[in-house]
Amino acid sequence: MPERRAIVLASMLAACTAADGAEPDAHPIVVVERGSIATGLWITGEIDAASSESLSGPTTEDWQLSIRWLAEDGAVVHEGDRVVGFDNVAVANRIRELELAVVEAGSAILEHDAKSDVERFDKAFAAAKSDTEFEKAEVDGTTPAELLSRREFEKYALAVARTRAATVDAANELRVTSKAGALEAEVKLLALSKAERKLEAARAQLESLELHASRDGIVLVGRHPWEGRKLQVGDNVWPGMEVVRLPDLSQLVVKARLDDVDDGRVMPGMTARCTVDAYPSTLLVGHVVSVSEVAQTVARDSTRRHFDVVITLEPVAAVSELRPGLSVRAEIIGPTHDDVVVVPRGALDAATWPVTAQRDDGSVVELQLGACDAQRCEVLEGVRAGDRLRVTEGGR
Repeated sequence: MPERRAIVLASMLAACTAADGAEPDAHPIVVVERGSIATGLWITGEIDAASSESLSGPTTEDWQLSIRWLAEDGAVVHEGDRVVGFDNVAVANRIRELELAVVEAGSAILEHDAKSDVERFDKAFAAAKSDTEFEKAEVDGTTPAELLSRREFEKYALAVARTRAATVDAANELRVTSKAGALEAEVKLLALSKAERKLEAARAQLESLELHASRDGIVLVGRHPWEGRKLQVGDNVWPGMEVVRLPDLSQLVVKARLDDVDDGRVMPGMTARCTVDAYPSTLLVGHVVSVSEVAQTVARDSTRRHFDVVITLEPVAAVSELRPGLSVRAEIIGPTHDDVVVVPRGALDAATWPVTAQRDDGSVVELQLGACDAQRCEVLEGVRAGDRLRVTEGGR
């Protein structure tokens, strides 16, 4: 019996020694097979309205305007409610100056009219006096020559000529004075009209410094053009710059961004499966309707560029509280590649170019890849179905 126990113990020890001495498989093996690859791409974006009314900065003499009051982003408003208020101090001061200018222009007209009346009266009196003197000279000039001495006759004749010329001059002066007064009065009236128009325009500008909702809805605050944030009180805006908008909630879309490295992978007409972060259990189906032709920079100093993608959504009764601004993840469904050679990503070494893989014997093979999904890639050249590959540390 002791000998039998010794033999058993020796056998167990030998087995343990053999097990300890065996080297475990350092590289798991995968088998290349044929299958299907459903191509697709994940992009992110947010819910937005297909159409909306934009409220922009008004045109004023100051050009840039400072936001003094701003409705909260997403706030519910009713028709006529104030949504934006701009700093109006400069315009109010200008209105006071223009009101004074209108008063001064009106006073200038009254002063001119009084002065013109006096000048015209003086010229009219001088013309009447000249007419009287001319008439008297004519009466004296009608005296028969035989009743006067030659000297007196010539004196009367000279008086007639002199008074006739004075009468003509006085009439001309009256006409010129009247015409000049009328022209100057017209200039004064034009100055008053110009001042009144400026005052009216300034008052209209003052009214335009408050933007009001044209219909019931919600307010979406615009984004700062280069700081990548929502506008806020104290920011400066210029004419035509969108400050807020009132979206039409009857037709919602997803506005997403496609990195420029994925150019060409998303086309109009592709189906999209969208998930709103606020409603993760609800799947929204839509279709890509447009992709911008030119990539834009993400931010002012950023080197990243993206294309704008618009996705229309099919109506979903389960989600009635969708609002613009909610973040969305969209999976763009591409074409399916059936009955192709597929390799798990773990067997691909992306640290080299072209991409390589290791066979089970350790040899390296270069691969030409086609479409990929999250787990596998299509192999166009390099391996065949049934080949055995190692899972490498550089697996993509």
